[in-house]
Amino acid sequence: MLSSRISSRISALDRFQHGRSFKIAASALVLIALLTYIGFSIVGSTTKQSGDWVSEVPELLQDQDGNIVSNPIAARDKQLRAILDVSQSPVNGVISVSLLLAFLLVVIWLNLGLTYIGTIAIVGLIGWPLFKFGYGAWSGLGFVIIGVTMLMMSFTVLLRALRIALSGAHPVLAIARNVLAEAVRMKISIVFILLLAFMLAVMPMMLDTDQPLRYRVQGFLQWSTGASFWLIALLVVFFSAATVSYEQREKVIWQTMTKPVAAWQYILGKWLGVVLLSGALLTVSGLGIFQFTEYLRSQTALGEVAPYQASEGRIMTEDRMILETQVLTARKSVIPYLPFGPNDQQFDAALESEVQKERLLQSNFNPTPAQLAGMRKKIYDDAVTDYRSIDPRTEGYATFSFQNLHQAKISGKPLTLRYKINAEGNRPDMFYALTFAFEDGTIIPRPQTGLGFSHTFTIDSQFINQQGVLNFQIYNGELGLDRNENMMLRPNSGTMTIPPDGLEISYQVGSFQSNFMRIMMVLWVKLAMLAMIAVWASSFASFPVACLMSISVFLIGESAGFVQSALPAWAMDSDSIIGIFRTGIFHFANAVSKFFSIYHELKPTQRISDGRVLSWAQVSSGVLALGAATGVFYLLSIYIFKRRQLAIYSGQ
Repeated sequence: MLSSRISSRISALDRFQHGRSFKIAASALVLIALLTYIGFSIVGSTTKQSGDWVSEVPELLQDQDGNIVSNPIAARDKQLRAILDVSQSPVNGVISVSLLLAFLLVVIWLNLGLTYIGTIAIVGLIGWPLFKFGYGAWSGLGFVIIGVTMLMMSFTVLLRALRIALSGAHPVLAIARNVLAEAVRMKISIVFILLLAFMLAVMPMMLDTDQPLRYRVQGFLQWSTGASFWLIALLVVFFSAATVSYEQREKVIWQTMTKPVAAWQYILGKWLGVVLLSGALLTVSGLGIFQFTEYLRSQTALGEVAPYQASEGRIMTEDRMILETQVLTARKSVIPYLPFGPNDQQFDAALESEVQKERLLQSNFNPTPAQLAGMRKKIYDDAVTDYRSIDPRTEGYATFSFQNLHQAKISGKPLTLRYKINAEGNRPDMFYALTFAFEDGTIIPRPQTGLGFSHTFTIDSQFINQQGVLNFQIYNGELGLDRNENMMLRPNSGTMTIPPDGLEISYQVGSFQSNFMRIMMVLWVKLAMLAMIAVWASSFASFPVACLMSISVFLIGESAGFVQSALPAWAMDSDSIIGIFRTGIFHFANAVSKFFSIYHELKPTQRISDGRVLSWAQVSSGVLALGAATGVFYLLSIYIFKRRQLAIYSGQ
């Protein structure tokens, strides 16, 4: 009696959530909640803006000649305050809440409003107290319960919405719809989906809270984005190969091909279904990564007394500054200009001299082209190292020039200068005093510079001249006035060297949110190409062989950059059988890695963790190249599939 009463109540609630009046009322409440949150966010952010902040540092100073000049410290403080205002902007919160409420609107109009609201309420009653009031593992358990539930619910809603979108009668849509239904039935896809949701929910809780916040956020972005992409890529390979090869093996394809379905429709439908499945998974993982990143961003950074609040007397800690200007942003980087190149004639003479020296030691020395290239590269690298080395007693300083900074000067946004020096074996207890001197006479001392790791500070974009060039000098020591008011250098104890990756100017050209969206788009295009490769392989090969071929192509594309960087050290020789074999390997690896160079150069995972911009121009070129490759494999799949003998002996 009680069970029947409960069942009737549930049926009544289900009919109620299917009603149009409930959908309209619930949608109105969701929109009102969104507008209310936006209003409170704008009002709250207005009280935090830097308009009420007054710097205690004077904006103008009088130099030794009596001229009134701007105070670089005051300009830097203003830049830091502007960065802090951007990081506390309500935009991020509005985006997060808008995504959540958009999800609720979709749920409501899919006739699941009360079902999902009830599920969220139950999970919240269990997980929220554990997360908020639990200690250690209990708090992590509450976070995982909430995270996994939300990710799985999002995936379920997306999958149901996609199946509704594919409800047309066209053969391509019908085949794609069956692929999505097959994904739900197959255990392998369920395992991958659960593993992906669990991994994203657990990863933020596994970060070391003793590390600086920038390292935690950067590590989470790198590992979560990379692991999500690889998991989804493996699912795409296995599922694409299975959905085609198993239908042929089990003779299920007979039921499809006896209907008026062309080969191009069958291949396109299979590919479309897998692409939509991977898009749903990538969307869910992307939303999870974005939300978890915002959660980590709101944590207390190193040196802060509370989130976004530095200790007394400071505007922003270095940890927070690096996080906001180099990680959670979209920045463009410029390295210093070198006055010479690897193909300059000066290195021809140096190479000839080295060859003559070797012949004095070895009379039969006859270098191969690869050996000559290696020797020339070493000569060039030594010249670069010498150019970047600063002896405190013979030189004292070195001048560096950064070109093509017109866009940075026009924007007026602060620049981030990152530098690293090597000296005296990079002893951890040793610190060097450096001085940066700019063209307008501004001097910025850096008295405590650790050796062997990067340091950053912000500078004004006004240091860039009208030609879009930024010039400054780095002194190996502390530059100051002596007793007679003359400039003098107090040198460090040894020669310092700036490594190839040790000096860089970067500036913001976009937001983290837009860059994140472009990166997710590129990852989806990569998965789409991988799906077509797997469908192509399974059109003529068995499931294991198709998986092996697809994974091999995937690994070649991912490792193309490493192969290109390692090839110069690969020795070639045509004087022996082994040498001819090595030469053949070199040319083959060089050709294959160059073919996949566009695939590798996009580097979406590395860009998102380093805060480097992926421009629309790069996205367009990548999409065109990967789309062309996908089209080629599609045509090959049709050609092969038309010539397959599907009606083979059945065993009866």
